[in-house]
Amino acid sequence: MKIAIVRLSSLGDIIFCMASLQVIRRHLPECSITWFADRKFADILDYQKDLERVVKVDLKGLKKSFSFDKLRQEYRQVAECGPFDMVIDMHGMIKAAAIARKVGTRTAGFARDVVKEPLATFLYDKKISIPLEMNTVYRYTSLAAQALGFEFDENELREKEPFIFHGPQDAAASDPFLRSDRKNIIFVVGSTWESRNYPKERLVTIANALRENILICHGSAAELETANYIAEHCEYAKVLPKLSINQLKAAISRADLLIGGDTGPTHIAWANNIPCVVLFGPTPAHRIYPGSKCKILKSSSVVREEKLNKNDFSIRELKEETIIALAQELLRG
Repeated sequence: MKIAIVRLSSLGDIIFCMASLQVIRRHLPECSITWFADRKFADILDYQKDLERVVKVDLKGLKKSFSFDKLRQEYRQVAECGPFDMVIDMHGMIKAAAIARKVGTRTAGFARDVVKEPLATFLYDKKISIPLEMNTVYRYTSLAAQALGFEFDENELREKEPFIFHGPQDAAASDPFLRSDRKNIIFVVGSTWESRNYPKERLVTIANALRENILICHGSAAELETANYIAEHCEYAKVLPKLSINQLKAAISRADLLIGGDTGPTHIAWANNIPCVVLFGPTPAHRIYPGSKCKILKSSSVVREEKLNKNDFSIRELKEETIIALAQELLRG
């Protein structure tokens, strides 16, 4: 059976969707799976053993610098990939549904009551309603399972195998920063929303309390500024160089612990069963599964998945002492 998954962005959401791959493979071992993702984020799928192919489309680049030649190239690349027996649109927007319709003999996606853009459902053969308040990883895997006609146990997700991989060359960028005499702890200090970020002054307090090898990753000028601030106020902290997605995978996969908010790099740690403390404020804590290696802290704010509040800065309620205690517990193993 030839299956395609369409999830174009963002990094964190692609990771949530990727958890479904090992479940699909377990129930349909002979299938081949192709993934359509935006080029900006698609490297997160590199080296994924359950995928036959990753199709990297440049829709964001096309939006920034439109030309009909580029549009034709992208259309041709997509059209040449099909047909697939089933295409599952995990994105829920018209642009993703259009790709699914173009390459699929049958298509499936979320139903109108739970999809991002209701018009997308006109392009689905099978429309599946799964409540927004359910665990996000479970929702995506349930969409795939119902589209493909099998049942699965939620423990298949709770007891997942690591599913994000990197190449041997990708470790070189972070090699000089890792230490064998101290625990290596990665801080993720930024995200797409400022309200998802824990205050830098309090991250300094955490770093100084842990007294381990603190490595700070960054992907923007604002995040680099935060990283430099922490390093200047903590003798145990170092700023990592700007890493590619594959280099970031390598660094996180070899860490002893990660502390960060609800954002893609943090979820790489969750995906690979790396001990992590994940901080939630304006977004729902049910996006991932907690466990013995993943501790979740959520602020007191009530979050509605269908209408997130970017001005909810309640993450600042979370106490440094609580984060430090959870980090120490995970480091003890």
